[in-house]
Amino acid sequence: MSEDRTSRLAAAKRAVAAELNKQGTPDYDPRSHERLVEAERKAAEESRPGAAEH
Repeated sequence: MSEDRTSRLAAAKRAVAAELNKQGTPDYDPRSHERLVEAERKAAEESRPGAAEH
């Protein structure tokens, strides 16, 4: 797994966690959380062994 893909996945996971920590506060945006989860899923797919190089 390349460093770039690993970094993107780690950044996506941090963003999801940060948004999730806002849950129950006025700053929480469920649509933003959904977008971040989708971005994390895509980053995880790209980081899997055998994923096509871009």
